[in-house]
Amino acid sequence: MSDVEHDRTILSVRNLVTVYPTRLGVVPAVDHIGFELRAGEILGIVGDSGSGKTTLARSLLGLVAAPGRIVSGEILLHGRDLLEFSGEEMRQVRGTEIAMIFQNPIRSFHPGFTIGRQLTEAVTRHERVSRRDARERAIEALTWVGMPEPAIRMKDHPHQFSGGMLQRVMIAMSLLNEPAVLVADEPTTALDVTIQAQILELIQRLAVDRGLGVILVTHNLGMVASICDRVIVMYAGQIVEEASVDQVFANPSHPYTVGLLDSQPDRATGTRLEAMAGGSPRMTDLPPGCRFEPRCAYAETECSQPPTLWPLSDGQTVRCWVSRRHGGLPDLPDREASRAGRGLG
Repeated sequence: MSDVEHDRTILSVRNLVTVYPTRLGVVPAVDHIGFELRAGEILGIVGDSGSGKTTLARSLLGLVAAPGRIVSGEILLHGRDLLEFSGEEMRQVRGTEIAMIFQNPIRSFHPGFTIGRQLTEAVTRHERVSRRDARERAIEALTWVGMPEPAIRMKDHPHQFSGGMLQRVMIAMSLLNEPAVLVADEPTTALDVTIQAQILELIQRLAVDRGLGVILVTHNLGMVASICDRVIVMYAGQIVEEASVDQVFANPSHPYTVGLLDSQPDRATGTRLEAMAGGSPRMTDLPPGCRFEPRCAYAETECSQPPTLWPLSDGQTVRCWVSRRHGGLPDLPDREASRAGRGLG
């Protein structure tokens, strides 16, 4: 992949805030999030359930379910702020310039219509082309994602496809109108390991061959390590760390990132998992300072104040007072001593 492709920014998100009002208060599901995506780049967004990563993905396409709403920020696609678009304008952009692969492919297709009809309508809804041309484009897209006998499979209904093949159909649909950005929300959920690898290889090929900017939303760090260029780590609605994949895995600089890595199984050695202490905070009752402080082995006095994202070296940023002071987290012995001293060992 050329440096020119990587240098061309296609999506800029700035200070994005998405909230959900509840009886107990307002939930800041996406809390002043900002990042950039370049052409040909795969950006991973990781975090546990409730971290805000799926809400962020849906916010990018204007698909936040009521009563949730975006209250501030900018989503600049090729320099145009999508938050200023009308509903009709967003419907035109969605699927043509920015597309999404959802977690459960079977729910994304109408069970009563053939795949061919649904694919061709995805073209004719956005462009004034004949159904014959739309059909040919659909067959071409199915061919590109590795669908056997695509012209024949166009006649089949969704239930006649396996989970992996239906996920390929969804990817084909997302490519029909050649978008610049593809958002993939847990694209391999419920697929076996072999099919997962095939889908990930396909997504990676899209980025390389088409210069497509990909946002991969997942809880699977192994998936991130295998295909992503950069990674954003989210916790309680905020970005707590952003860096290249190599930096995050070799030198994590936020205690939550360390906890995520420690909790991943090592199949080669059979190493026992190390669970993080405590649990995520209630989003209607967040800690006044660092949101990870109540369960953090590194916590210091100043952690009672909310930290900002702080640049470290080589483009790595972190929302952590300790990393800001030391240029990264202390070594493992200090961490273990800290855990023991706070009753977390």
